[in-house]
Amino acid sequence: MNIIILRLRYSLKLSQNDMALVLGISRSTLVRIERGEISPKANIIKKLSILSGKEISYFYHSEDKHIKKIQNIITENNIDNELLSLLINKIEEGIISDIYDKKTL
Repeated sequence: MNIIILRLRYSLKLSQNDMALVLGISRSTLVRIERGEISPKANIIKKLSILSGKEISYFYHSEDKHIKKIQNIITENNIDNELLSLLINKIEEGIISDIYDKKTL
């Protein structure tokens, strides 16, 4: 999964359709990029860089050991975008302990 691009989309509060439109790609291509099934082409990385104000190198990263685990959990549990967005927001807000207390994961 391309967490960087997914997090950028959530931070911009864009739907997959809107983000795909901004990037000039189809929604299905964006979904495949976010899931890590394909890598974005250089022109997409450049657009992401402009959109985010980050250096192009920000979007090239080595795979984190936790990313693979997260990807497996999402795939195995068929987690949808709404739930994924909620989880990312909770983590970013530092409320992960509340989630564990309620044993919702």
